Amino acid sequence: MFLSTHYMFKLLIAGVVILLLIIGLVGINTVPQINYLSRNMDWDWHWAYFEPLSNGIQQTRTQDTRQLLLRRVYIEKSISVFVMTTLDNKLELDIVYQNDCKVGEYKNLNLLINGEHKENTVMVCETNGQSFIYRYVDTKLETLSLALDSIHLEEDFAFWPVDELKLDQFKQQHSSFFRKSGESVEHDWLRD
Repeated sequence: MFLSTHYMFKLLIAGVVILLLIIGLVGINTVPQINYLSRNMDWDWHWAYFEPLSNGIQQTRTQDTRQLLLRRVYIEKSISVFVMTTLDNKLELDIVYQNDCKVGEYKNLNLLINGEHKENTVMVCETNGQSFIYRYVDTKLETLSLALDSIHLEEDFAFWPVDELKLDQFKQQHSSFFRKSGESVEHDWLRD
């Protein structure tokens, strides 16, 4: 009886140690991603798209208009991919490459969006002098493939909650209708 109780205690301790190691590993990987290129916004994990040992989807709202934004961070490549809606319900894709630069400087980018090669694509230095940006607007986003210097990146937007962006914007634009229907609307339209 003593051996089995002692053995069970050791198993319990080993289990707790393993659990703490896993939590530590996830924390070491996820905390830097949340804080990377935050652009003065409070990012959170989109829990349905959280990948603890990878780079899942993050979400936030802008402080001024409460617009919903999504992003995926690639710290090892110094790149963040942002997706948001435009005023006319199109999708905006922003690719940000963190690298010191001089305003007016640009970097050539080899880019395929939705399977279509984009000619003469350049990323321009942002006014902060800390990153380059490329913006693209379309009615749909399916895939992204980019090559920048020695960096290669593939993104499949079928695995992003892009529809939530449009739904959120639609609810904001028509908040009075949804409230009359008994549905709660978290944010009103503030982008006019």
